Amino acid sequence: MNYHQRKQVFLNRLNKWNKKIYIAKKIGVTDDGYEDAIYDRPKEYLMNVQPISSEADIAEFGGMAKQMQKAVVEYNKYFGKFNEFDIAYLDGATPKGEEINGQNANYKIHPPRNQNKCIVIYFERMSNK
Repeated sequence: MNYHQRKQVFLNRLNKWNKKIYIAKKIGVTDDGYEDAIYDRPKEYLMNVQPISSEADIAEFGGMAKQMQKAVVEYNKYFGKFNEFDIAYLDGATPKGEEINGQNANYKIHPPRNQNKCIVIYFERMSNK
């Protein structure tokens, strides 16, 4: 098998783990005294999102670790696209049938961690979902 064939096999295996998820950016809060978040229309992404399992992650999040998932994404492709308090639709949740943007979201994003060549995004399951 030559280099290009090996690369194609690697990319096919990598894409096999990608899942269709949706992320909605927080664009503001209501001014009715309750300051509920207002979200933009969710956008579709393909990412490999997995439950956290490393000792470092479990030590950092403690009891919340069972409610957390993470994705490691390309720095050049996703830099600046996600922020803390954005929301995500994981585990099969979709924005279909929503009357208000974010209504069906089941995870919130922790501050993305920008590294040299990748960004680590942590997702925390929302307790009411």
